[in-house]
Amino acid sequence: MRKEINILILKLNKNENNNDININENMINEIIDKKIDQIIYNFNNEFKDKDKKIMELNNKIINQENEIKYKNKEIELINKKLENINNILNNYQININNLNNNNNKNEKYFNDKIKEEKENIINNINNKYNELKEIINNKIDINESDKIDEYEKKINYKFIKEQQNLKYKYDITNTNIQFGFGDIFEIFISYKDNKEYIVSPNFNNNNLDIFTLFDNKKILSIKGHNNTIKTIRYFINIKNKNEYLISADENKIVIVWDITNNYNILYNINTNLKDFINSCLLIFSNNDNNNYIITSTNKTSNDIDKSSTKIYSLNNGKFIKYINNSNNYKIYYLLSWYNIIDNKYYLIEFANKKIVINNLLEDKLYSELIQQPESNHCSGFIKNKDNKDYLYSSSSNGYINIWDLYNKNIFKIINTNNCVLYNIIEWNDKYIMVADRDNKSFKIIDIETFKVISDIKGIHKNDVKSIKKIYHPFYGESLLSSDEDGIIKLCNI
Repeated sequence: MRKEINILILKLNKNENNNDININENMINEIIDKKIDQIIYNFNNEFKDKDKKIMELNNKIINQENEIKYKNKEIELINKKLENINNILNNYQININNLNNNNNKNEKYFNDKIKEEKENIINNINNKYNELKEIINNKIDINESDKIDEYEKKINYKFIKEQQNLKYKYDITNTNIQFGFGDIFEIFISYKDNKEYIVSPNFNNNNLDIFTLFDNKKILSIKGHNNTIKTIRYFINIKNKNEYLISADENKIVIVWDITNNYNILYNINTNLKDFINSCLLIFSNNDNNNYIITSTNKTSNDIDKSSTKIYSLNNGKFIKYINNSNNYKIYYLLSWYNIIDNKYYLIEFANKKIVINNLLEDKLYSELIQQPESNHCSGFIKNKDNKDYLYSSSSNGYINIWDLYNKNIFKIINTNNCVLYNIIEWNDKYIMVADRDNKSFKIIDIETFKVISDIKGIHKNDVKSIKKIYHPFYGESLLSSDEDGIIKLCNI
């Protein structure tokens, strides 16, 4: 603009006509006005562009904030799905842990069904794991790697890990029974809330302390016994989903606790037996009117008593009969078995030098299982394989026996070299685990090769008495174990 004005001024200087000068001054003013208008116009446009860009940036910020909210909701939904999966898994695990004890006529059907459902759940969990991992990788900022680790920990159930890698995690309690024999604590997943609980008899006050496995908190301490509790077991009636604890103390008092009814005492039974009750049992038959409480001890009460094993009714708590074929046996452990071939219930008594199997209702001897060399039989469980029922038992001279219950003979003997073996449990389809009291260790046996493949030591400082497998909500496949110090420890893979 300045250049144009200068040219006009030069022309004016050359021009002698005043009219021309006026005209040219008007032209200058017109040019200046136009230029000013142009500048204002450009200036306004420039601000409009900036405003537009600012609005676009604001919109982007709003969109990003909405996207973050959406992602947070997605993560929240995923978390809830994982929690539901965990509840489903816990629900089915109840059936896995308790089918052998509850002896339902359709036990084989339930086993197959649960195995199928377990495989489906594992596949679902793996799929959810992959989905969650993809979401985390694509939608969560890299600075949140700690959250990713937390999510992976929650969904990593470790179904296919080797238990040889069991390592000590922390203590549950140090007030457990100090001088018990086998079932000196118990675990169960309640149908009421799908939460997993630990029941530990308290050596100091004879209460039953109940802990939540999820956060290891004592939520309840129930009173009923006035003397040291020697054994505690959990049972569930599959038909009506009623849950029970049964415990026995040094005074030979047996208490049945109704979990479904806020742990109220259902029965308080004075067995009048002479020696300690090492094991007690609940049996739920196909007929709701024939549910039983079974107790056993080391010795008979007096000359009148016919046996160290007594049967009471679970419907009214009254004494029914003795198991007459248990005379003079020291009974260390009780187990029940439903024989699908003859549709009858049997009581299995783990005794000194033999295992005695009696028909429960008819009180007829089914079999006496005897190993050579003779030994005290401490614990056991039943496993169905290839449509046959096998009884796995541990003994005080280091032998693990696998008995064919239909042929009534030993199928296989596993020698662990003169160890005193207490609790024996099934870890999975491939392995079993047994508590080695004297070596303060857990022995792992491959049931395909029938060999001891690992001996885990250093977790307990005193004699190991009882072991239980659990599915921890955070750590997956884990082991709970107790010793004579009264300490219950958690180990995980």
